[in-house]
Amino acid sequence: MAIKVFGVEGEKLPGHDAPTQDFVLATGRTFPSGTASGFLSDAKTIGAATPMPEGVKSAVSSTARNFNKVLGLFNTAYAKADFFGHPFSHPIGDDYFSQAPLRYGDYVAKLGAVPASQAQDALGEWQLDPYEDEDGFRHAATDYFRDHEAVFELKVQLWANAETQPIEDASVEWPSQDSQYRTVATVRIPAQEAYSPARVRYFDEVMTFRPAHSLAAHRPLGSVMRARLQVYRALSAFRHRENGVAEENTADITAIPA
Repeated sequence: MAIKVFGVEGEKLPGHDAPTQDFVLATGRTFPSGTASGFLSDAKTIGAATPMPEGVKSAVSSTARNFNKVLGLFNTAYAKADFFGHPFSHPIGDDYFSQAPLRYGDYVAKLGAVPASQAQDALGEWQLDPYEDEDGFRHAATDYFRDHEAVFELKVQLWANAETQPIEDASVEWPSQDSQYRTVATVRIPAQEAYSPARVRYFDEVMTFRPAHSLAAHRPLGSVMRARLQVYRALSAFRHRENGVAEENTADITAIPA
């Protein structure tokens, strides 16, 4: 999940000159690699495994997914099991997290976005069949928005204990007994035609979401986030260059096709 807030004034991170604030979230409360060096090592392993037969990769994913289910029975989590074998759940019914911390004004926090409507609660039993529809996640999301709004509670978990809530290791889940996620806002996404050709082109080819599109007051923290500041910029430049499309730091919501 990526959120872009418009009309944001205040000191920005270097290189960001639009009045916006981006929050880039993912499923899983923690980042599997933990640190930038671990991220690089894991990325090399994933890159080496990319040419492997699809059957082998599907078997690894299935094993990780089943392992994840067992861990869920004991209310525990393993970030790499979630990364390689996240359940085939509905994308509008999933929880999303910043995984790594960021500045929260005078404080430090991790962010979360949790579904908060009856229509989304009803998605709990939905399961993707990847053999039936390779684009099942996209179709599920666009089908949902034709008839329903989506509501997410935006939550923050404040940093309160330097011993148990590390800033530099994003693979460690911050214990709830030290600080619980608290709701600070509600995000409502109205029913809409979410996948029109004009929108697809704008979101896929032009628009970018980055942790670096940020106020100084929400500066990303930790080595993983510092790496993301550079990696997202490089990936965006490569994508736009290869596609022959001018990159645009969207500054106003009216630039997005209706």
